[in-house]
Amino acid sequence: MPRAAPLPRTPDSASGFTLLEMLVVLAITGLIAGLLYPQLETARFAVRERLAREQVSGAVEAARSAARRSGAPVSLSADTGALVIAGTRRIAITSTGSQPLALQPQAILFYPDGSTTGGQVVFGTGRDRTAFAIARAGGQLLTGNGG
Repeated sequence: MPRAAPLPRTPDSASGFTLLEMLVVLAITGLIAGLLYPQLETARFAVRERLAREQVSGAVEAARSAARRSGAPVSLSADTGALVIAGTRRIAITSTGSQPLALQPQAILFYPDGSTTGGQVVFGTGRDRTAFAIARAGGQLLTGNGG
C-alpha cells in the first residue's frame, strides 16, 4: 500500500531552542573558556620566551664571531627593543613586544679568545621578568627566570 507524502510542518511554539537551553550552552562555554585561558597565556609566554632565547642566542653568537674575526674586544649593548653589536650592528628582538629590554651590566664585552665579561639580558619586569645569563667562560647563553 502506497504511503502518503508527509504533510509540511507548521511552525509552532515547540520548535527551536528555548532561552533556558541557550543560557545553559553559554554558561558551559564560558566555564570552558575560563578554565582554558590561563593555559593559553602560559603557552603564549613559553613561545615568546623560546623565541627571545633564539634571538638573543643569535646576537651573542654574532658578537662572539665578530670578536674572533677582528681580533679585538666587541661590545654587546641594549637599545630600545634590540641588541647592538659594537655600536653598529643592531639585532631587533621582536619577541619582547612592549616589554623593556636591558643588559646587566650595560655592555658585555666579548674577547677574541671566546671569553666575555659576563652578564644578563633581561626582558620585562615583575612576574613577566625573564633573564638570560651570558657565562664569562665561553660566552654560553644560560636560561634563568629572574622573576
